[in-house]
Amino acid sequence: CVYCFGREREKRLGDTKMIGHTLRLQRRHFIRQCTSFLSKESPTVLSPIHHKIHPRDNNDIFISSSSIVIRRTLARSSNHSAETPEDKAITFVVSVGHERRVAEGVVNALKESGMSGEMLLSMVRSMAGRWEVGEDEGLDALVASVKQTLDLSEGKKVVTFYVVPPNAWASSQEDAIDEEHDVVMHDETEEEKKKMRTRAFVVEAVEGTSIADVAKFGAGEGASTLRDYVECACSGIMACSTCHVVIDPEWFDVVGGPIEAEEDMLDLAYAPRSTSRLGCQVVLTKDHDGMVIRLPKGANNMMDFIPFED
Repeated sequence: CVYCFGREREKRLGDTKMIGHTLRLQRRHFIRQCTSFLSKESPTVLSPIHHKIHPRDNNDIFISSSSIVIRRTLARSSNHSAETPEDKAITFVVSVGHERRVAEGVVNALKESGMSGEMLLSMVRSMAGRWEVGEDEGLDALVASVKQTLDLSEGKKVVTFYVVPPNAWASSQEDAIDEEHDVVMHDETEEEKKKMRTRAFVVEAVEGTSIADVAKFGAGEGASTLRDYVECACSGIMACSTCHVVIDPEWFDVVGGPIEAEEDMLDLAYAPRSTSRLGCQVVLTKDHDGMVIRLPKGANNMMDFIPFED
């Protein structure tokens, strides 16, 4: 060990005050680095006066009043990644499923708030939470905000749609089933439709956003109201039916029907109708401007019955 070797060297040189003082300074500065720097590959000279590192060609280890030679792997330094903490943060955000342009926007947003370096990287990882099981701690909301800003700057349009609350139409389970226990959508008079739509609230969102994401991260009074009704227990992976909405019949052909996997989830939804869709699968386009959707009276959440361990 450098420390023991230094003691022996000090004894041999005599109890000279200047030498002893110099060696103590050297040890104090370098002994803490020995454990991490020592290796068998190549030697390095560390100057305690100028704190510079100079490579040596021999394998001797010695201590003097001007320098200490210890063994260190130069390859460790030369192979060290040039990737900055900001680069690592971008890579991390991309790895959890987001676009690179959005990841860069997230990092830039955090930098503008005063964060940088390892603190920024730590914050991004902390906000991701247990992302593997859908337990986000704020990253999704920041991503949604950044994505909306980028989309608007790229010329994407704002889509306006209308949401009919459950108490404004026949939205219960009983209303959805006829005497033959078949799913039905009752015929409505023009007067009933007009009255129903006057009670709808307005929601605005940027095209390219799903209805479920509008409910979770949307801005404005309409999105906030939608958030009170629509849940997304599975984080949008089509593994539940809590974001179930009913497309107004007049708009169903524009929106389109569900794929088979979505139909399987809709079979488990509360009071499904022939025009039912999962909100996480309906992505807004400019063709949806003026669309009307209806909200069911309840929601079936299978996640409530999964026996998670404490």
